[in-house]
Amino acid sequence: MTKLAIYARYSCDKQNETSLEDQIRRCTELAQRHGLSVSKDLIYKDAAVSGTDKGDALREDYRRLREDWDAGKFDVLVVDEFSRLSRDGVEQAVLQKRLEKSRRVRLITADGVDTQDPDWQLRLGFQGLIAQQEIRKLSYRVDRGMVGQLERGYMIATPAFGYRLQRVFDDNQNHIGSRWVIHEENASIVRQVFDKRAKGESMHKIAAWLNQKGISCSRRGRDGQEAHWRPARVKNMLENAIYKGIFVWRGSSTYAKKMKELGDEVQSVEYPRPELRLVSDEVWTRCNNRSVCRSGYGGGRHALTGVLTCGCCGATLAVSAVKRCRSLYCPVCSDARSSLGATDRLTSTIAVAGVQFMLIQALERFISGPFLHAFRQSLRQRLTSDNSAEIEECAARVKKLKNAQERLSCMLADADADAEGDDETLQKRYKETRQQVIASQQQLAKLQAGAQVLDTATVEAQLQVDPRKLLSKLFDANVAPHELRTILARLFPMVVFEGKEGRYFSKFRVRFAPGVALGMASGTSCLTQQEVEARFTLQYIPLNKKEKPGYWVVQALEQPLPTPEAIQQQEECLEPA
Repeated sequence: MTKLAIYARYSCDKQNETSLEDQIRRCTELAQRHGLSVSKDLIYKDAAVSGTDKGDALREDYRRLREDWDAGKFDVLVVDEFSRLSRDGVEQAVLQKRLEKSRRVRLITADGVDTQDPDWQLRLGFQGLIAQQEIRKLSYRVDRGMVGQLERGYMIATPAFGYRLQRVFDDNQNHIGSRWVIHEENASIVRQVFDKRAKGESMHKIAAWLNQKGISCSRRGRDGQEAHWRPARVKNMLENAIYKGIFVWRGSSTYAKKMKELGDEVQSVEYPRPELRLVSDEVWTRCNNRSVCRSGYGGGRHALTGVLTCGCCGATLAVSAVKRCRSLYCPVCSDARSSLGATDRLTSTIAVAGVQFMLIQALERFISGPFLHAFRQSLRQRLTSDNSAEIEECAARVKKLKNAQERLSCMLADADADAEGDDETLQKRYKETRQQVIASQQQLAKLQAGAQVLDTATVEAQLQVDPRKLLSKLFDANVAPHELRTILARLFPMVVFEGKEGRYFSKFRVRFAPGVALGMASGTSCLTQQEVEARFTLQYIPLNKKEKPGYWVVQALEQPLPTPEAIQQQEECLEPA
C-alpha cells in the first residue's frame, strides 16, 4: 500500500497560523485527486520558521521528515510549493539530488511539479529561481522599511538593557512606530557596569556582581528560562554604542560575520539618539579601548605587561621571567629573528626598573610647568562658556526638519504613480531633507555631549587639585598589578619602545592624557579626550663601584612639550561645532 506524507510550513514573515491548515487542505485534495489517502501520522508541519538556511536548525518536523524519508516510512511526499521544503538554494539542490538518486519517493506539489513527469527538473529549477528572487525582494523591502523607521526617529529592535519600548500612535490610533525610553532603574545598573569596567574590573567580576545582586538579564536562555549574566554579555553591553547615544544599523557581530563569509564589506550606519545617552563618550571609549582592556586585567603578574608596544612591529612587549633583573622585550620580533632570520627586527631589551623611572619622569614633566598652566586656562574658559542657547536652537531645527521629512514621506506614499516627474522631485526633496536631519542630529549630539561634561563642580575640583600626587601612586607596592596597569593605560594611552642607540641608551615615544590625570587626581570624571605626545631618551650611567650600582637619566628629545598656545589651539579644536 502506498504511504503518503504531507509537509507544510509558514515562515516568520507571514504570521498566520491558518496558512498551515490551508496548505494541508490543498495537499489533501491533491492527494485525493491522485487516488491517494493521507495518514495523520505522516503530516509534518513547522510554524513561524523561515525556510532559509538560518531557519533550518529550528525546523524540528523538517528534520523528522528527512529521517522518516531515509527510513522508508512513506512513498509519496506532497507539498503546496517546493519552497515550503526550503528556500535555501543549497538545500534545494540537495533535495533535488535526493529525488534524482532515490526514485522510491515521489514528490507532488500543488503548483504543478510531479517527479513522474519527464520535465520535472526543469519545472523545479524555475521555481527555485523564483523562490530565491522572492527572498531577495523580501529582504530588500524589510531593509527599506527598517531604514525608513530609523530615519524618522523610531527604533526597530528589541530595547537594550536599560531601556523600555514605547509604541507611538497617530491621531487615528494607528501604530506608526516605536521608540526607546530610558528605564531609570536598569539605566543606573548600566552606569555602574561602565564605572566598574573603567576602574579596571574584569568582565568576570562584573558578571558575578550582576548575578549576586539578582539583576535580570534582558536575554533568555535556550530553554526559554531567564539567562544568567556571563562575561560575553557584559562585553556586548560595553560595546553597544546606544549607551553613548548612537544606534548602529547593521553593527552587530553576527552581521559582520555574515558579510565576512560573503566576502563583502560591513556597511553599518549610525543614527544619533542623544536622548538615550547613559554614559559620556570618554567613559564609553575608555571601557572599549583595546589597550585598557588588554592591560586593565588578566595581563600577567607584572604591572608593565601589555602597557608598552614595539616600535618595529607594533606588538605588545612582554616581561621576562627572570626575577633578579627583569626586562621588557618584543616576543614577535624575537621569534621572527630566531626562526626566520629577520635582521630588521627589534630584539633589544630594556630593564623594567628603567622603564618605571622613565614613566615617572615623563609624568612629572607633563604635569608641571607651562603645560599644566595652559591646560587649566582652557578649563577656566570652558567653565565660563554656555552653549544652552545653541543646543535649544539646534533641537528646534531638528524638530522642524523631522516634521518636513514626515510630510514629504506622506506625500510620497500618496503620490500618483503616473506622475513620474512629480514623484522624482518629491524623492529628491525627501533625500535632501533626510540628509539635513541626520546632519542636524549629529550636531545636536555633539553639543549635548559637550554640555554633559561641563560640570561646574568637576571643573572647580580639577582647577584646585595638585596632579603631582599621582606620582606617589605610580609603582606603589600597595597597588595591585591589574589596578596599576589600568592607571598606566589611562594616563599613557601609548608608550612605544623605539629601540636602542647603544647598550645603555634607549628611546621612547609617549602619549599622555592630561584630562585623565586631573580626573584621577581629583577623583572626578575626565573632561576632555585631548592627548599630547613627546619623545624621551633613557640612559643608564654605570659606576664601576659595587657600593654605587649606577643611575638613570631621562631627557626630552627634539619634540618639546606643547606650548600654552598650542594647547589652547588644540582645545579649541575639540570644542563642539
